[in-house]
Amino acid sequence: MCWGAAQGQASDQALAQGQVQTLGKGLTLTPTFNLTETWTSNRDLSSVDRRPDYVTQISPGLSMRAGRGPLQGTLSYALNGLIYADQTSLNTVYHTLASQARLSLLDGRAGVEGTATANRQIVSAFGTQSNEQALNNANQTQVFSYSLAPYLTGRLLGNVDYGLRLNYAASHTNETYTGDTSSFSGQANLTGRLGLFDWAFDLSRVIYGSQNRSNSHIGSVGGTLLYTPDVDLQFRARLGSESNDIRTGQSERTTTWGAGVTWRPGPRTNLVADYDRRFFGNAYALGFSHRMSNTIVNFSDSRSLQSAGSTGRTVLSLYDLLFAQTASIEADPVKRDIYVRNLIAANGLDPNGQVIVGGFLSNGPTITRSQVASLAYQGLRMTVSVAFVQTQTRSASVDPLTGDDLANGVRLRQKGATLMVSHRLTPESSVMLSFGEQRTAADINQAANDLRTITATWTARLGQRTTVSLGARRARNTSETTPYQESAVFGTLNLRF
Repeated sequence: MCWGAAQGQASDQALAQGQVQTLGKGLTLTPTFNLTETWTSNRDLSSVDRRPDYVTQISPGLSMRAGRGPLQGTLSYALNGLIYADQTSLNTVYHTLASQARLSLLDGRAGVEGTATANRQIVSAFGTQSNEQALNNANQTQVFSYSLAPYLTGRLLGNVDYGLRLNYAASHTNETYTGDTSSFSGQANLTGRLGLFDWAFDLSRVIYGSQNRSNSHIGSVGGTLLYTPDVDLQFRARLGSESNDIRTGQSERTTTWGAGVTWRPGPRTNLVADYDRRFFGNAYALGFSHRMSNTIVNFSDSRSLQSAGSTGRTVLSLYDLLFAQTASIEADPVKRDIYVRNLIAANGLDPNGQVIVGGFLSNGPTITRSQVASLAYQGLRMTVSVAFVQTQTRSASVDPLTGDDLANGVRLRQKGATLMVSHRLTPESSVMLSFGEQRTAADINQAANDLRTITATWTARLGQRTTVSLGARRARNTSETTPYQESAVFGTLNLRF
């Protein structure tokens, strides 16, 4: 197994050398500081008024992890200040946050789950496209999202279990009402066993809210029958009813039904297939994953109803791929997290590096089909990640006067592909080359666009807590309305305290 030969005791070394401060039982804290200097040939991403500029980005941050006790979760936050040398009026501050937590009470029978995220995101898929958040792009805005979900579980009679759950989720954007949405849901379920079958009965209701449109709802009641003839094989059948006013604005009731199967022929292979007939048509989810000693392969194809907010945005993290691949090396998720982050850093990769189809902000529920295929390979000195993404999105309403990209019946189609190759030159330095392409198809008086980006980066460690990177990139956006070309060189200093 070449992972161990390459990295040895990566996580133990990180702890021994003080890269992570332990605060109490199971709680770790890592302060960070990033300084990035960038020279860009086209600060405003314009085809007619190309203005070069020097951009300084200062990003103090904090990373926390709780892996034991009643409170468990992760938090990664940075406050990002952008300073433009030639246009100080553009100076701004934005936040990046990724967090999730779970507080367990009553021996796990009750608790609260929560998430919070913040980032700059694309407003319109037909506007100026860019993966760089430090440039002056009017088609990007700060988006804050969070959710809070209290729950209660227990046993009623015999082997009948119950579950109650509430969930409130909201998304807020700066400088635009597009994407200012919320949802409130309540769920109740009963589960038990009857002979050779497991069964479940579910009751739920969701209310969607938006700044630009009246509230809508969807309520459902249904039952599921599960048959597990073998520990590696499970069959499912579902029958129920839905009531909603999403499609027409008037309440309508439909019968729903579906079936599914899960097959795990081995500890490294997983296959899942589900199909449901719902009020908006066919809903399905296909998933396949196979993990080898050096490689992990994933494929998924799904069609489902999505809430409003950041829509069509497909995020596939290199960290997630490697985290799944190293399950055979380190079973404990907290120790594996440390192992993977040190492994990525040792190979000069970005721990938060992501494959993204930029998506857009929406004001109402959408019907989205998403297809993702990815492969990640980790050798002794080389890491390779390849991913292909395709999404198709339309409004769930038959009269989509939504005020966003899906207004007037637009069907938005996006494709993306990314290749990342990293080679470790020495134990302390590495080089990385990445190529990405994202295409948005034209539809109903909306012009298509095609963004291509290539980036080369050299990274070296200056001690156990300091990393320096130097790189260059070239971006080209082909579009009838927002074309541009941009070149840049940059350098980053990263400190972990």
